[in-house]
This record gives sequence, C-alpha cells and structure tokens, in this order.
Amino acid sequence: MNNKISLEHVTYRYSVGTPFEKTALDDVTLGFEQGIITGLMGHTGSGKSTIAQLLNGLLRPTEGRVLLDGEDIWAEPKKIGAVRFRVGLVFQYPEYQLFEESVERDIAYGPGNMGLSQEEITERVHNAARFAGISPDLFDKSPFELSGGQKRRVAIAGVMAMEPEILVLDEPAAGLDPAGRREILGGIRAYQKEKKNTIIIISHSMEDMAIYADKLMVLDHGHVSRYGTPHEVFSHAEELKQVGLSRPQITKFIMELQRAGIPVEGGIYSVDEAYREVLRAFEKKRMGG
Repeated sequence: MNNKISLEHVTYRYSVGTPFEKTALDDVTLGFEQGIITGLMGHTGSGKSTIAQLLNGLLRPTEGRVLLDGEDIWAEPKKIGAVRFRVGLVFQYPEYQLFEESVERDIAYGPGNMGLSQEEITERVHNAARFAGISPDLFDKSPFELSGGQKRRVAIAGVMAMEPEILVLDEPAAGLDPAGRREILGGIRAYQKEKKNTIIIISHSMEDMAIYADKLMVLDHGHVSRYGTPHEVFSHAEELKQVGLSRPQITKFIMELQRAGIPVEGGIYSVDEAYREVLRAFEKKRMGG
C-alpha cells in the first residue's frame, strides 16, 4: 500500500497533567493511500477529528509520529506551517470562519499567504470556485450575504485554492439538504479526479461514503476495525453494528425486497444502483424471466 500520510504508533492525550487528562488515541498506526478518497467513519468519540488535526499539525502527538511522504512532520517544529499548506483541513461548519469583505478575497486568503503571483492566485480562486459550485457573479458579494450552503462552498473553496497535496474534510456536507450534499460532495469528487490528490472525508453518512469514497476506514475507540472498499466494508454488517454504525438505508431496502421474493441482486449501496437493479428485476419479470 502506497501511503501518502500515516500515523505510526501515535498516542494523543488531551489536558496532560490536569485532572481532565483524557486519552483520545492509544498507540494507533494507520495510513491513507495516495491519490484516492478515503472515508473516515466511526461513532462519536472514536478519534476521527483528533486524527484530522494530527494530520494537519494542529495537534502534536503525545507519543509516536505523523509521517508525510515518509517524513516526520514534527522533525523540524519551526517548519510545521509549511505542512499546513501541504495538508489542508476543512473543519466541520467551516462557514463560521469566513471573515473577508468579499467572496473572492475570502477564497484568495490562503493562496495569498503562499507567496504566489497575483495571476496564479486569480487562477486558483476561479478553479476552486468552479469545483465548489460558486458562480463568479458572487465574487463581489460579502460572504455574510450568502445562504448557508453557499457559505459552506466558499469556505471549502478557500482550502481547495491552496491546492494541498492532501485535503481533509470534517463532515463537509453536515446539515445540508440532499441536493446540497450532492453538489458539495460531487465537487470534491471532481476536484480529486482532476488534481489526483489525496482526500480524507470524515462522515457519519453511509450513503454518501458509498457513492463518493474509494476506500472506507472504520474507527472504534481510536483503532481501525475495518478498511477496504465500500462493498468490502458494508458486507460486514454485524461488525459495523457493534461499533455503532450500520449499512446504508438503501441496502436495507434491497434486502427487504429480497425477503419479499423480488429477484434483486444484493451488494447494493447507493440509490442509483438500487434504481437500476429494481428496473432490471421488474423488466426480467415482465419478460417472463
């Protein structure tokens, strides 16, 4: 496996030396493959957000190492800022971090701190806006005049515009309606396909991850309980249930159809797959097959 970034025997404790000391991760070793989208899933408190901040260098391991292209990101602590340009992090509800006077300036803020030419900054802003679904006619507007979904897109575009080698997103579609989820996650998928970078999406949505992730990593109390393609991971229903997760709702629907005697194939994890399979089954039945 060609890991772009990994944790090597990492332990992380919050509030060390105080009565509130808590171990979030205990001797965790895991890696994220180069050039794919990995969905990072797990119950609340499983360590997902802690891992995201460790990858970006916002948190420093209590023990162990974070390796980027095989090099310890904390080998030279004074250079940790450079790591954050290489590993972009989009927090949950990032729209609360917007602050510039216009949409364009907000998206340009990160690239502007990278020492790029104005021409390069402008090009990156337009590319990132395209992936995030932001029309250029919004560039001169204040971010605070936008809808919640538009603000979310601006915040994501601001990190995309830095073109990090690794992009980590913590619940990027949280709180959005289905159309908004498709637009944002579809834009992230298109961005990854064009840039060939490494993307890690933290999500509670089995349905979203079945569609947009190449691999899934399931965490349980800071340890990897399952890793593989969505099909491989979702085939272990009982194991997922034990760690507080479940198969996508559409998979359960297909299983109910099977129980009712409708000849549909199993192993389906998205609505589009289910739609095609139900049509196929009814067409076969209509033709007397």
